[in-house]
Amino acid sequence: MRKQLILMLPLVLGLGLSACSSSSPVAPASPLPEIKNTLDTKARWSTSVGNGVGDFYSQLSPVVDGDRVFAASRDGVLAAYARDSGDRQWKLRLDKLDINENQRSPRISGGLTAAYGNLYFGSENGVVYAVSQSDGKVLWTREVPGEVLAAPAVDEGKVVVHTSAGNLVALDAVSGEQQWQLRNEQPSLTLRSMATPVTVGGAVLYGRADGRLGVALLANGQPVRDTRIASPRGATELERMVDVAAKPVILGDILFTIAYNGQLTAHQLISGQELWKRQYQGSQDLSTDGRQLYISDSRSHLFAVDARSGMELWSNTELENRQLTASAVFGDYLVAGDGEGYLYWFDRQSGVLKSLQRIDSDGLYVAPVVAGDTLYVQSRGGDLVAIGQP
Repeated sequence: MRKQLILMLPLVLGLGLSACSSSSPVAPASPLPEIKNTLDTKARWSTSVGNGVGDFYSQLSPVVDGDRVFAASRDGVLAAYARDSGDRQWKLRLDKLDINENQRSPRISGGLTAAYGNLYFGSENGVVYAVSQSDGKVLWTREVPGEVLAAPAVDEGKVVVHTSAGNLVALDAVSGEQQWQLRNEQPSLTLRSMATPVTVGGAVLYGRADGRLGVALLANGQPVRDTRIASPRGATELERMVDVAAKPVILGDILFTIAYNGQLTAHQLISGQELWKRQYQGSQDLSTDGRQLYISDSRSHLFAVDARSGMELWSNTELENRQLTASAVFGDYLVAGDGEGYLYWFDRQSGVLKSLQRIDSDGLYVAPVVAGDTLYVQSRGGDLVAIGQP
């Protein structure tokens, strides 16, 4: 049996493959655009969340619930902050828990999910946590087979995680007891990225590393169907990578997915019938305003596509190879970050870059989080910044 090799896409492909430190990258990043900022995008408040994620690949992202925003660092700091002021309300050190006593770091990696008054998240150590939102008390921890690199889906009393080993595992939201497990074969080479599962209508949908989108019953994990999103092509295993690593998007009765080295597809949610497909490739999550889909592809090009027809409405290639994050819809703008820590504001209708600002020289790595009239950005260095609508 071949040992699975997981590719750290943002660090290897996003920066450009280089033979040695003295050679030029194969795919150099575009220079920073020179524009006249036309928007007032000053921070309302900022704070620090531990040491952030450093140079590690991570999908760790904050979450907003009620009047608080919750954020974590890879080394195990978890904290709650007031949405309006940024004042910290409680702080938990996960590295002090008994379950982590033999680990150098908790290695928190999966984004936070808020549900039932709790926070649910996972780690590269293969541990899932449940923490009370009210006081930061750890309610339970559970080991699962494989790293948890994406945020869990929580629904119908279950916490569903998708591990790097290809396992879909459902835990009881109250006790943490395993309810069921669905195993899937993994290709020998995959991205170091897993799609966050999505639940709808008693089913759980999840992207797989073999280019398929799986559907299973939430009640017992029984597979319902899998849909081919991309087929492996090419002479090398790198060229044949077809991971569906982006979170599926559901608009009404239509399901949208995108695959690395694959395509963007639209399917009927219930029947699985293909409606259209277009040649866009990427592993970043899609964003949407309900009518249009916004894509940050593997070259850091940004596209707007009509959700009903698949027609491309605009494209922006100014930020090629700058490690562009997934984008967030924020009022009239589309907002995304890059690997050098810049935050970009695009006109949502035209794709024209209107403003940019530097948040943290350590870089940005996940899409901003939108809640009401505020945008929350977490940087690699652990800065958490709240920005109001311009």
